[in-house]
Amino acid sequence: MRTRIENVRLFDGRAYEPAGFVEIDGNRIARCGAEMPGVGAYDEVIDGGGGLLLPGLINAHTHAAMTLVRGVGADLPLREWLHAIWPLEERLDEEAVYWASLLAAMEMARRGITAYADMYCFADGMARAVADSGIRANLSTAVIADDGRRLRESVESFRRWDGACGGRIRYSLAVHAEYTSDPEHVTPVIEAAERLGAGLHLHLSETDREVGECFGRRGVSPVRYFDGLGAFRVPTLAAHAVAVDAEDIRVLAERGVYVAHNPISNMKLASGIAPVPEMLAAGVPVALGTDGVASNNQYDLFAEMRMAAILQKGARKDPTLMPAAAVFGMATEIGARAIGFPEAGAIRPGALADLAILDPLAENLSSRIDPASDLVYAAQGLNVVLTMVDGRVVYRNGEFPLFDAERARARFRETQDRLYSA
Repeated sequence: MRTRIENVRLFDGRAYEPAGFVEIDGNRIARCGAEMPGVGAYDEVIDGGGGLLLPGLINAHTHAAMTLVRGVGADLPLREWLHAIWPLEERLDEEAVYWASLLAAMEMARRGITAYADMYCFADGMARAVADSGIRANLSTAVIADDGRRLRESVESFRRWDGACGGRIRYSLAVHAEYTSDPEHVTPVIEAAERLGAGLHLHLSETDREVGECFGRRGVSPVRYFDGLGAFRVPTLAAHAVAVDAEDIRVLAERGVYVAHNPISNMKLASGIAPVPEMLAAGVPVALGTDGVASNNQYDLFAEMRMAAILQKGARKDPTLMPAAAVFGMATEIGARAIGFPEAGAIRPGALADLAILDPLAENLSSRIDPASDLVYAAQGLNVVLTMVDGRVVYRNGEFPLFDAERARARFRETQDRLYSA
């Protein structure tokens, strides 16, 4: 399929083209740049109406099916919040996770998110939602202290789903956290990831309490604990990294660990402010995530970008920290590499055709002075009018053309009613 998007302003975080176009052949960008005549025939020509076209945003850490528990445990600290969530999650099954994850994919696609990294349970339900929605994702099922069942299931899921849907699905192994596992549970996960060539997804140093208890149990921080077990020998995506010190940051940088920074979730749970400027200065690649919507409570990476930028400026009293273009890169190109899709997150020939267009009539986007500033400080998720993944439109002006969205909403409501009436 050949598609041409014209009459758009292009911005990829580096270059800005005020009158541009993109041509797509299959699932890749074939040509792009300043407006020029088309070449050959197209299956579809999309008029962007002068809207801003950007690479699709990358949500580097979430728990998609937690749409079912949005609002649970509000105004509680992390550990107490988890104890409010876990009893409800014990009632879930594959179908519940499917409908909840499909609703999450809708919410993300409507807001220009084209790929996400998900850690949850019932991998087949997670993957089916990705397959049907048309979105892109790196999935994982978290291993906690158990008899090895979850690891066996994770390995089976990796073999079934990694590379599925034309490469739209990647599968990683996952450890929930230091405080929910022990070395005898973690070491087999690392060994399996090495054997399979899989990545590793985990929660890391999210709170001072977590770090203090880890020192009490292990004599080291969570970063040095996982490093000592060899976890960072495989490509690792570490969510949060809020309570890390200089030595932790050095380890993360030397091992090439990607950090998924979740500023809104960290603020809502009062977990703290991650030392992102120090991590960036040390060479740690930092991406952006929303976390689950029970601790956020929305899938809006524009809001996440804004928070990531202004939080550090305000806390450090330094307006030069976290410039808009750098933050936009965290939500696009760095995020794409972090979750295993290095050919996404950019607008260039050969890149995956994962794109979003913003409403050209939106009052908050009427300025034409600085596109990076507009995207980070002014834009909102609901400014998105079109989202494309793999060269296919997955969202356009309130519609989801690949599946029955009204049925998905109805089945989600039925699922949620059953969950809370049990």
